[in-house]
Amino acid sequence: MKTAERKAVVASPDLSSLATSHIEGAFLTIRQELKRFPRKGLGYSKNLDAHKSGVALYFGVYNFVRRRALGTTPALAPGVELKPWQLEDVGEMTAAYVRRKDDATFEAAFAKLDF
Repeated sequence: MKTAERKAVVASPDLSSLATSHIEGAFLTIRQELKRFPRKGLGYSKNLDAHKSGVALYFGVYNFVRRRALGTTPALAPGVELKPWQLEDVGEMTAAYVRRKDDATFEAAFAKLDF
């Protein structure tokens, strides 16, 4: 099983090559593909934790799994990752994260009990 480590990736992008259309294009993609943002939509998240998890999962798949026009993922292009992830990998990592979180909650509740 694979795990993900959180680490900062610092770069110096060429700001002269950026345009408003790049930012607007990214926001349009997010609005169209992630239906959690419109308030009256069917996918609207009433729980902030569920919203954060859904957005994180979307961006993980978007950047590490889905291939773009160049035939590679956004994480592979600058060298953040060495090979593209499969959707099954994301599912396994998500399940492992939920198990760890549930185990920690159980341990904390168990530690509060007096025997």
